Amino acid sequence: MAQIGKILAAGLYFVGTTAVSSEVYVTVAPVSELQERVTAEFPASAEPIETSLLSSGISAEILSIKARPGDRVPKGTTVVQLDCRETEFRRDLALQDLKQAEIQLQFRQRQAARIAKLAETNIASEELKDTRATELQQSRVALNASEVALKEAELQVSRCTVSVPFDAVIVSQLASVGTRVSVGHPIIEIVSTAVDIRARIPFDHVVDATQRVEFQSGQQSVIVELVVESDAVDTGTGTRLLRFQPQSAIDPGIPGVLRMRSQTRVLPADFLVERNRKYGIMAAIDGKAAFIERPNATLGQPVRVTDLALGLSLIREGRFKARHGDTLVIRQ
Repeated sequence: MAQIGKILAAGLYFVGTTAVSSEVYVTVAPVSELQERVTAEFPASAEPIETSLLSSGISAEILSIKARPGDRVPKGTTVVQLDCRETEFRRDLALQDLKQAEIQLQFRQRQAARIAKLAETNIASEELKDTRATELQQSRVALNASEVALKEAELQVSRCTVSVPFDAVIVSQLASVGTRVSVGHPIIEIVSTAVDIRARIPFDHVVDATQRVEFQSGQQSVIVELVVESDAVDTGTGTRLLRFQPQSAIDPGIPGVLRMRSQTRVLPADFLVERNRKYGIMAAIDGKAAFIERPNATLGQPVRVTDLALGLSLIREGRFKARHGDTLVIRQ
């Protein structure tokens, strides 16, 4: 009877009957053997964190494409080579203009210095001195403009190649070798190899921070960790978005199922029995059948048993026949 006292102390109680105790043949098993974890499943997918259309930065002909759909390419890899001759010509001209501006500035500096010296002895007028000083300033401005033009030309040359900005997988090829493309014309579509696991769950589903969450797709199962639970609810579906970080590599775009296993312990729904219009489970305590009410149980739903001792013996076979107080004959 000591075990019964412990159950009563935990806030549970038995519903007695007026029937005469009889012998019932049953089999039993402890809660620890029968319990299951609450598991919820939701459709999910491995969504790439980044997607991008790699496009041309200049107007030019495509000379070569070095990666094709399905290829994995690391960050910084050149995947498209454009005809750069026109752009390089413009860069070379900008370089020559810069050299000319430097020569012109040096000449203006010498002129201004001579006139300033002559003006000190009144050989040259102040007006001529101011003219040469103004020309010198104009030459400095011209030099700065030439430097900017050269940088712009070099930037255009750098756009003769198209590289991937992150570790990626080539999804599709949108232009071919020999095609002349304009600025902004898409050539290759890529997605990142880095992914989020994304799922939409009912807005009222409570996510337990301690629960184990897995993403399962086919034979692959990956542990994931919650990154963010969106506060925005889709009014059409009544769901909210959850994003998870996978703990091991997974291919972008894979569909699967998100399995959330809670720490809450439950029994299968068919362990629930009805006695005197109350729902509960049948236990074996000191050779007697005991009805343990589950006030919050719902017919057809798993039965919560987190509050029960793991060693408590529950009636497995014969539970629907047994009544509270019956003498039990336990079979192996």
